[in-house]
Amino acid sequence: MPAEPAIPVELVQHALRAMRAGTYRLESTADGVTVSLVMAVSPAGRRNAAERLLRSLAEYNLTLATPDPLTALTDSPTGLRVIHAHG
Repeated sequence: MPAEPAIPVELVQHALRAMRAGTYRLESTADGVTVSLVMAVSPAGRRNAAERLLRSLAEYNLTLATPDPLTALTDSPTGLRVIHAHG
């Protein structure tokens, strides 16, 4: 199976432009662009931010490389890889 094309960090930044920069962290790694939530709020607040972030990514046909992006983004302290959404 061919590898996924690399997603430019600029595309992810553009997709997330409506979000406060202090809410998330983007990193470029050897595996691609990763995103994580960095805000210190209640679990409900993190879930709300994760929902907004995922909606913003979806507008650009992007998602996270995990079976359950909402839960993973809400719970994970580390970055999750951004990939092209399929379907």
